[in-house]
Amino acid sequence: MGCCNPKYRETVNEEEERINTNGKETLPLAGKIFLASIFLFGLALIGIL
Repeated sequence: MGCCNPKYRETVNEEEERINTNGKETLPLAGKIFLASIFLFGLALIGIL
């Protein structure tokens, strides 16, 4: 659906409302820990090189 479609704004508003009613979509704690460990491992590798 392109930006010139008359229903585009309506669709965007509906999607925004749906996301807002569900609350913030966040990563679970395990996912955050996993991503942080990968990041720290990468920094350690850069420090070694």
